[in-house]
Amino acid sequence: MNKTTIAIIGGGTAGWMTAAILAKGLPQAQYNITLVESPDIPTVGVGEATIPPIIQLCKYLEVEEKALLEAVEGTYKYGIHFENWSQIGHSYMHAFGKTGTEFYHDDKPVSFEKMWLQHAAQLGLKSFTAFSPTATAAYNNKYSDAIPAPENANPKFYYPLSHLFHAYQFDAGLLANWLKEYAVPLGVNFISATVNDISQHSNGNIACVHLDNGEKISSDYFVDCSGAKGLLSKQTLNGEFIDWSAYLPCDSAWAVQTKPTTLPFPYTKSIAQSSGWRWQIPLRQRNGNGYVYSSQFIDDQQAKNELEQALKGQEQLTEPKQIKFNTGCLKQAWHKNVIALGLSAGFMEPLESTSIHLIHKYAIELKNAFIYGKNMQQEADMFNSKYLEDTHAILDFLTLHYHCTQRSDSAFWRHCSNMPIPESLADKLQQFTNTGWIDLPQGALFSYSSWLQVLMGQGYLSSYEQFKQNDISEHSARQFFTNVHAALNNEVAKLPAHSLALL
Repeated sequence: MNKTTIAIIGGGTAGWMTAAILAKGLPQAQYNITLVESPDIPTVGVGEATIPPIIQLCKYLEVEEKALLEAVEGTYKYGIHFENWSQIGHSYMHAFGKTGTEFYHDDKPVSFEKMWLQHAAQLGLKSFTAFSPTATAAYNNKYSDAIPAPENANPKFYYPLSHLFHAYQFDAGLLANWLKEYAVPLGVNFISATVNDISQHSNGNIACVHLDNGEKISSDYFVDCSGAKGLLSKQTLNGEFIDWSAYLPCDSAWAVQTKPTTLPFPYTKSIAQSSGWRWQIPLRQRNGNGYVYSSQFIDDQQAKNELEQALKGQEQLTEPKQIKFNTGCLKQAWHKNVIALGLSAGFMEPLESTSIHLIHKYAIELKNAFIYGKNMQQEADMFNSKYLEDTHAILDFLTLHYHCTQRSDSAFWRHCSNMPIPESLADKLQQFTNTGWIDLPQGALFSYSSWLQVLMGQGYLSSYEQFKQNDISEHSARQFFTNVHAALNNEVAKLPAHSLALL
């Protein structure tokens, strides 16, 4: 039986994560996987922070989480701390996991989110973040996996630690190397060479790639992990790119590593600057830092100066590296016999740490298409439909952060608050304004709780009076919030320090 051949063009996080997932999931007797990585082209780490679905990667690859994190300088992540986004001096956290718990009224559960909207104004509640076990643990530098509630627990009882969700922060370069060491023993044929030329069949499919070492790699399918240039998907197949710069105004970044001055904390920081935002990602032996900015509102040198001023007093371990990017995605990530993954498929900027998630999810989707697909054109169509749905949902969520701001202290923030927004985001905001609810697809990457955390954190509505209802007394509501807050603080206090989890 002839094997189906798959050639992955490009390494880095995207290439090697795809190789590891395909090699783990596809029978070696039926598939032949080759990865070509150029020694001359430096890889761009697509991110050093992730979101909770990443823990499924460890389970899929059947590796121990602790061992992986040790190999990649990894720390745990409970959420993203946003500072100066709504107003200078104001902060909040978009925390993973569940916020609060249900209130039982006449033996019927009322969601914590609904209780908050109905009573926050009446009770003078200011911080939604304060009712998140995950955020509370993060800010106290505590860490634990979720601790399940006892079997047959009364659903009316609150077990805050059962609502802890986590992700990882790591060195993307080390992760790529670790994935390479995982994939090659599973049969991935690794070739260190640069693509010089590309040949196509008469129907437009890629026939083969010609390498600078004289080799010619023919394949049934090609996975384009060549970065933003999209060697196969964009340059050869002229894939249509949907530009989202009208909604996501940043197009540049400076990145630099610094020596840590404190023990690593279990969350990522996103600190709004004059013309964008600055990230801080604490790893075991260093911090990742960067400034994502719009070159329309600040020049490159000014942005570099602003970043270095913010890091004043910290020892720089690397020289600042500049990255230019276009936000958007391919209309067809799977076109003909080429599947684009990672930066080749699109870039939604790293504000909510979604880049690695999209690689992980769609490498799994590709593996499933090979395993279960009967008609590969139908598989490609479904792949593209899901990818566009996911990326549009991420676009809405990212745009929300920029657009829903009270800042007017710079031209950039004035632009963000007045810029056009996607119609789908406008619909969501209108829904929320009218009802306090947003109708999201089942299994949405960012749940209603995530949306509410950002809406509350950004100060989207100046008052929640319109959501007030009188069916639950003020006394009962106040007692409920007091009890929830006390319970989660008492339970979180029992957790070990984050630094102990890294030993």
